[in-house]
Order: sequence, then structure tokens, then C-alpha cells
Amino acid sequence: GMGDPDDVDKYFKEDEDFYGLGHARPKEKFFELYGIHTDTKTVEDHLCTFVGKPMMEKFKPHLRKNGMGIDYSEFEFAWKDPNPPANQAATA
Repeated sequence: GMGDPDDVDKYFKEDEDFYGLGHARPKEKFFELYGIHTDTKTVEDHLCTFVGKPMMEKFKPHLRKNGMGIDYSEFEFAWKDPNPPANQAATA
């Protein structure tokens, strides 16, 4: 589910207990980071333009001192489509 209490029984969760959801960050932080809007059930487009070097440049300063991934507790970032559909129509 995307955080909607009405969806809790509608998504496939057979392996959720086995794999878990992790503890590095709350799912809400994950949704925010990657442009997933649970309230409107929409996502920001063009995330693939960010993945790779641009993402590493943004995330690297937030590596944990122990080397165990990103410290999300003080990391404020939310992916926003740099070319949303309204802009695409204007430039087409």
C-alpha cells in the first residue's frame, strides 16, 4: 500500500514478514525521497534522470559515519520532476 489505511488489505504482502520493511527510514521518508505522493496516489516522473551520479552527489554527504548507508534522519530531499507534464506541453 501507499500509506492509505483503506488499502492495507489490498496489496500483496505474502513475504512482508520474511523480508520486512527495514528500519533505515520510515516508508513515508522513502515515498518523499523518490516523489511518491501517497495522498494522491501519483508519482513524480523522470526519476531515472536523477539516479546515478546526480543522486550520489546529493546522497554522499549524508553517509553514516559507520559506513552503513545513508543517515536519513537529517536528510531533507524530495524528488520533483524537473520537466512536469505542463512544461512538456509548453516546450513541445
